[in-house]
Amino acid sequence: MSTLVLFIAPDDRLAGWWIVEDGAVVGRGDADDVLPDALPERVVAVAPAEAMTIHVAELGALAPQQAVAAARLLVAETSVVPVETQHVAVGAADGKDRTVAVIGNGRMSAWLESLQARGIDPDAVLPAPLLLPRPETGFVRAGVGGEIVLRGRSAAFADDPGLTGLLVGDAPVEEVDVEPLVLAALDAPELDLRQGAFAKRRRFRVDWSHVRRLAMLGGAVVAVTLLIAVVQIVRYGFGADALDAEAEQVARTAVPDAGPNAVSSMQARLAARRGGGLGFSATAGALMAAVKSVPNVELASLTFDPDGLLRATVLAPGAPEAEQLRARIHSAGLNVEATPFTSENGRIRGEFRIGGR
Repeated sequence: MSTLVLFIAPDDRLAGWWIVEDGAVVGRGDADDVLPDALPERVVAVAPAEAMTIHVAELGALAPQQAVAAARLLVAETSVVPVETQHVAVGAADGKDRTVAVIGNGRMSAWLESLQARGIDPDAVLPAPLLLPRPETGFVRAGVGGEIVLRGRSAAFADDPGLTGLLVGDAPVEEVDVEPLVLAALDAPELDLRQGAFAKRRRFRVDWSHVRRLAMLGGAVVAVTLLIAVVQIVRYGFGADALDAEAEQVARTAVPDAGPNAVSSMQARLAARRGGGLGFSATAGALMAAVKSVPNVELASLTFDPDGLLRATVLAPGAPEAEQLRARIHSAGLNVEATPFTSENGRIRGEFRIGGR
């Protein structure tokens, strides 16, 4: 994969660019207004050292979001400007230490907007000071994007005639070649400024192979569901056939002279025994329950007609009890007709004709 490396100068112009392929620089440019006609797949910008402050803090044990929150607290204690106006980015853990870069939100926004106006949205923005290795002692120095950058064990900054001598003192300074350092940082940057509010928004891309797999999985689920339904239907069909065969066998045992119509003949006999309407059992059961619920009411006789009509001769203390009995039978879902009641030994006698509704 080829990579376009853009070097941003301290005055925010482009100081130059490289084209990197297979770990080697294959193209270079110095002009601010001349870029390759076809942009590579990946774009990395290198931000100037003078635009930022670099810190080293013991944040290695913290999760990324916790490390950023802790770094912002540290910056707030040392910064002369409100931390809300600063972009605080935290690098990967190096033992207990983590590198922290602080840069103004406006400066970061200006770089991205300028590049995006050219149709470039960099995948990463790397701080120039952090391209240099962190020495055990002294300082290392290199020219990066039109400025001289120094880095020590706990400091990294752009060369300044008035401050460098004070910061370096008599510590040894080693000159290093920046090209291999930039190439190494492209694969494993110590810190990328494109994080938090300035993280690059990824474009949504449809993974058609994943869609096809999901479609195949969905089809398999539907097929299995249908297969389960078919198997259940077949099992129910077999069960129904078995029950029909068992019923046929029972009917032939009960009605041996009916031949192939044994089931129909047995059903006819059962209907005849049960009687018309709701049948004797259901109608008589409702009558008996009603008689038990009305005090001092008796049954004198009971007959059941083939058409389902139940005739019950009733003895009651008086008309109120007889009417209460009729209402109880009617509430059980039966039709009740009463013949005129007559007096008999201080009681009244009458007939209820009861049938299904």
